[in-house]
Amino acid sequence: MSLSMSAESVIRHIPIETKCKSRMANPPVILLVEDEPVVREVTRQVLLHGGYRVLESSNAAEALALARKHAGEIDLLLTDVIMPEMNGAELAGQLQEMQPGLLTIFMSGYAEADVARRMNRTSAIHIQKPFTVHALLSRVAEALAATPTLSPTAGEESGAPRNLPHLEPDAIVQ
Repeated sequence: MSLSMSAESVIRHIPIETKCKSRMANPPVILLVEDEPVVREVTRQVLLHGGYRVLESSNAAEALALARKHAGEIDLLLTDVIMPEMNGAELAGQLQEMQPGLLTIFMSGYAEADVARRMNRTSAIHIQKPFTVHALLSRVAEALAATPTLSPTAGEESGAPRNLPHLEPDAIVQ
């Protein structure tokens, strides 16, 4: 199965209402860091179709370079926990030095308690792989809603995906 076919098969399960780009002039920007190409591509497609702007990176060094290039623009870091050279917690720490208060969601195949223990972060936001489209978009929307810095302009809806209960629960991002 090719990479594009994997992404397309997941995206087909997202209802048309969710595929529409955000109506906000400035949708939230997510820095996606994932070393597995297929997981990164499918996750990127889901986020794009959810109405978010996505900066993507395959490793921590690229992510740090993107963060410098887009200083102050990134609303959320969505990173894998276990990566070569630098893990997700170390990356989040460096990015938070550059942009204090940066929200972070950690993705991992490990159980949440194991991830928290490995990172010494009991209050970290975590999503366990494999996750569904619904779980990913819900977790991102919840994290972004928790911050007072993201507020829609008058008369506009928030950038959170809509109609999430209608998402196909079988659409799984591995």
